[in-house]
Amino acid sequence: MEEDIYITFEEYLSNQMSEEDRKKFEEQLALDPEMSNKLQIYVRWTEFLEGNFSKETEAFKTNLKSISKEHFSKTTHFGKPKVIPLFSKWFAVAASVVLFCSIWFFMQSNEPNYVEYNQHEKAYFTARSEGVAILKEAQDAFNTQAYESAVGYFEQIPQANRNEEINLYYAIALLEVNKFEQAETLLQAIKSGNSVYKEKAIWYLGLSKLKQKDYSSCKQLLEVLPESADDYNKAQEILEKL
Repeated sequence: MEEDIYITFEEYLSNQMSEEDRKKFEEQLALDPEMSNKLQIYVRWTEFLEGNFSKETEAFKTNLKSISKEHFSKTTHFGKPKVIPLFSKWFAVAASVVLFCSIWFFMQSNEPNYVEYNQHEKAYFTARSEGVAILKEAQDAFNTQAYESAVGYFEQIPQANRNEEINLYYAIALLEVNKFEQAETLLQAIKSGNSVYKEKAIWYLGLSKLKQKDYSSCKQLLEVLPESADDYNKAQEILEKL
């Protein structure tokens, strides 16, 4: 049943799971694309709400945890209690209100938001990087949006074994967990080179500035993105809103 899935997501994202439960959950995400997609949607809306309604979002999470504890049964999911229908109905109503407020905000604001554009391509580089066992862990964590874990795995890869493709995904994971300075250092290095990832680096540098609400820098970066870039149309959409 799905009544407790959002509690599980919140425990996972806030590092409240044990190491064993986290590993089991990440294995489930790797095998269940539907759950992985639900987690991605939950992360995007949480980031959006925290960026624009931080106090309201924190209150929502507090109420979510409080009411869930009050109405838990003894059945577990990854060792956690399962919510009975009363909570399920409450959450459905609360989620609808939050979603309505979020959509209303988007309709009222012309400013672009990072969560509208952080749809990342999957990482598939282990076949070209044999001998680096930890890279498979980094790839799987990235592809399931477990970005904190992905950063930890990327950090364990020796710099000599990281090519520009790996560094690009490392930078994206850093960007997702708000480690902007580290992410931009990697992206600037790729941007300064002549690899096929040069245009992607420019795009993500622009997204980094967008996430930080540094609209002037975001605009300067996206304006130099050539028409040949895969993300050119999205960049133009952002520029029109800025």
